Amino acid sequence: MIVTILTLTERARRLAGEMREKLLRDPTILSVEVMHRNMDLGNVFAESDIIVGIMAAGIMVRKIAPLINNKLSDPGVLVVDEKGSNVISLLSGHAGGANDFAIKLAGLIGANPVITTSTDVNGLVGIDTFAARYFYRILDPHLIRHFNSSIIQGHRVELHSSRDLEALIDDDMRRTYTYVPEGDEVVRAHCNSRAMRLAPLKLSMGIGTRRGVGSDRVIGLIRETLKLLKIPPERLDAIATGYMKRDEDGIREAARLLGVPLEFIGPQELRSQNTCSFSDFVYEKFGVGSVCEAAALSSAGKDSKLVIRKTKSSGVTAALAVSGTPKAF
Repeated sequence: MIVTILTLTERARRLAGEMREKLLRDPTILSVEVMHRNMDLGNVFAESDIIVGIMAAGIMVRKIAPLINNKLSDPGVLVVDEKGSNVISLLSGHAGGANDFAIKLAGLIGANPVITTSTDVNGLVGIDTFAARYFYRILDPHLIRHFNSSIIQGHRVELHSSRDLEALIDDDMRRTYTYVPEGDEVVRAHCNSRAMRLAPLKLSMGIGTRRGVGSDRVIGLIRETLKLLKIPPERLDAIATGYMKRDEDGIREAARLLGVPLEFIGPQELRSQNTCSFSDFVYEKFGVGSVCEAAALSSAGKDSKLVIRKTKSSGVTAALAVSGTPKAF
């Protein structure tokens, strides 16, 4: 996640520095830029996943109004008062992740998260939140309003798919969603006499290990890494590593036990990826800054991006990437 924080006052800039320091400890945050008294938001709006303005809500509304385009592609926008008392989800609360980020940021700075979307305040989960959280592309966006309105009225959503989605329906979602095992990997969501299609984006976990590391350590880090986004291993489409790791039994066994396809990525493909993390040792040995990040990006495919940068534990590294286009079936 690429975060940009905008400030106008010195007090706000100090708060932004505190936010940045805390956010960068989170592997789901790829970068945090603080912009002081620069409100030229054209590039910022196009390149950020989340924008946080430490300023009056009215100022932010006026600045972003000409840039708003589509609720499925606009970044999440939040505003925070300069005393750090309230974090307000302003734009793209569901698909853009502003609601979830408001809760995360408020927890980091001891603030009150302000969420106003009807589904969330009633303890329900909108269909666009489900899609964003588990990396599905909504193919029928014109039905989002119908689905979310129906959810608020008490209608349940049936998720029809050949792939087992039961693990995705956690306690937060159980009031709203049920799984029906039929169809193919494109989810058909049925609610209140309408059907919507959700196509999965390829989600790939990149792995690097020291020689001889056992499968228990690999599985342990995979599970801990996915917990950062509350994603169950059942949602993974692939586990990927460098071709030089093809003889590592720990990686092979981990993939087998989790029931996830294992991909080996060649050196040229690894080197072609733009990784977030960089290790001099890994670069000298393999010519790439991070094996796990490069493997994840290469496996995820076209227009892929990291959603969790390198994490590590007990001789294992892991990173998660998602494709920018739906899987082909």
